[in-house]
Amino acid sequence: MTNQEIFDVFTAAGMTAEGACAMMGNFMAESSMIPNIAQRGMTKLSDAQYTAAADNGLIDFAHDAVGYGYAQWTYHTRKAALLAYAKAKGVSVGDPKMQCDFCIHELKTDFHTIWHDLCTSHDLFQLTQVVCNVYENPAVKNVGTRYEYAKGFLHEMENPQPQPASKADPVVRMLQACMAQDGYWPEDQINGKKTAEFRAKLKEYAADVAAC
Repeated sequence: MTNQEIFDVFTAAGMTAEGACAMMGNFMAESSMIPNIAQRGMTKLSDAQYTAAADNGLIDFAHDAVGYGYAQWTYHTRKAALLAYAKAKGVSVGDPKMQCDFCIHELKTDFHTIWHDLCTSHDLFQLTQVVCNVYENPAVKNVGTRYEYAKGFLHEMENPQPQPASKADPVVRMLQACMAQDGYWPEDQINGKKTAEFRAKLKEYAADVAAC
């Protein structure tokens, strides 16, 4: 999943933008945002091999003390719940969307106060700190590093970059030309118009071009 897709899953579930980025900042510190990552130095298997072994019941996933996934789930009851959740969804335990959904499920079920804060607070540092200290609870509570990651994600989400169009695509060039003529391209020239409005306009113009 892209950073934007993870952010969208969290905010669609009810988190504030800061709450979503606090989670993502912690994920980055835990796993470098790699959903199938197995804790370095704790297994001789590659990430892909470890994931396949977990999916096929070839290892004691719950009790082997190997941190796994976005949040580096390690405690046996949480890993067992993660694996059971994946099986119920019919996907690999390394599936990124499933892990985001499981995180939300876990927060709602076992971390009520944190879930409430993630859905109501806009204090990025406080949210990053509580996720680190309580939800993740790592041996080294490097809140500062996680906060820097969270700030980076928030900046990224608040300042999305338009994807460059292929020079070989005349339809996209036509779309850009039409929007530029009416003052809607590029996005940063829309004089304060919000990203949601830009995207809505993009869809309108794309539909018009497609109908031509």
